[in-house]
Amino acid sequence: MDRKLTEFVALLRNNGLPVSPPEVQDAVTAISLVGYENRAIFHAALGSTLAKSTANAAIFDRCFERFFTFSAAAENAGDNSNTATNPPPDLPPQFGRGQGAGSGGGQGSGQPIPGVAPSELGEQLINEAESALDLNLAQAMESASLANIRVMTQKGLFGRRIMVAMGLRDLERELAELDDSNLPLAAQRAVQLRERRDRLRLRVRETVDRYFQLAREQNREAVMRETDFVLLREFRDVEAVIRRMARKLITLHRRREKLAARGLLDIRATLRHNLSHDGVLINPRWRRIRKDKPKVMAICDVSRSVSQHARFLLLFLYSLQEVIPRLRSFAFSSSLHEVTGLFEQLATAEAIEAVMDRYGMGSTDYGRAFADLEKLALHAIDRKTTVIILGDARNNNGEARLDLLQEIHLRAKQVIWLNPEPANRWGSGDSEMQRYRSACSRVHSCRNLAELERIVDRLLKTA
Repeated sequence: MDRKLTEFVALLRNNGLPVSPPEVQDAVTAISLVGYENRAIFHAALGSTLAKSTANAAIFDRCFERFFTFSAAAENAGDNSNTATNPPPDLPPQFGRGQGAGSGGGQGSGQPIPGVAPSELGEQLINEAESALDLNLAQAMESASLANIRVMTQKGLFGRRIMVAMGLRDLERELAELDDSNLPLAAQRAVQLRERRDRLRLRVRETVDRYFQLAREQNREAVMRETDFVLLREFRDVEAVIRRMARKLITLHRRREKLAARGLLDIRATLRHNLSHDGVLINPRWRRIRKDKPKVMAICDVSRSVSQHARFLLLFLYSLQEVIPRLRSFAFSSSLHEVTGLFEQLATAEAIEAVMDRYGMGSTDYGRAFADLEKLALHAIDRKTTVIILGDARNNNGEARLDLLQEIHLRAKQVIWLNPEPANRWGSGDSEMQRYRSACSRVHSCRNLAELERIVDRLLKTA
């Protein structure tokens, strides 16, 4: 059960629902108290411990329906306490619980056939021993490591592994012996076994397909996070992933703000305030920590070579406006223009397309861009401002104007340069990166979402 809960928590986190280790422990405790025979109670126990808001509850319900699939027998488990068998502790909750072995015996159950040794799986199928089949399937899935399924072509392989782990080979041996027997009862049992074996194969196929869908959703986001920005537009749901990543950072940053807002105990003010109580510390006083909202300027090279990187940086930053409300953005290829107004007038995706259409695909000129920034916004840069520059620093052998970047660095709180090229290419050809980095607080090679998330997370801590 713990392993399946871990997989479920991973699915929740990948879908944007933050789940902390203490909350997972609360879920384990709740399940140990209520059990998981009853689907509604199991759902309520997990939901009350893992989903803390209405928005989180919607994510939780969607993931729960996809991950946990109970058989019809599970729905009646609470009403059929006389015949239901208590599931073993390690049996995952997505498998149904039915009647124990030997209950509801079908035709041919308990009737030995001369010359034929019954297989264990065959007995479970003939006797419709749902509880035993559920346990057998759960153990077979663990044995086959179904959670490791990654690609569609593995479906048949894992399905076969599960059937073999459940005892398919012994069942096929029994069927061969039944076919060799001339007894009518043997033929009848063989027909029943084949029919129920085919039903079991369908059930295994559906289980494998469900796990594949879950694995694809979990791994797809991991793949997207590590994919180079140049190739990332091939994914249709990249914007949704970026917004989930931004939501996680917003939640994390809000927690940090709450911790900061608690402040430190002010000993002097506490003693002074409690003089009327003979110095007993009845009403403590706290020294508040004032934390201003980050003030950020994003300066993006939107020329052909780095336009895709600029798209995702702007999308990420504007998805964080709850914690970066004071954001100004500028775009340039040759001349630099402020584009903040476009993001105020249009939806973020539409604004980004407008920026690319108006200012993208030109010939890069960093010197002219810094000169334009000096005219447009140098006066607004102060010790509270974080300046983010995105670009490859390839200046087409033009004037670098390092002096202007140094002036920006002196006025700003920090200057962070994000370069989409690997560090070993900085300074090669027409790249001015080695010169520009001397006027930056930090420089990063930023080529995918995972790196961008780490950089923005650090930005929220320091801006």
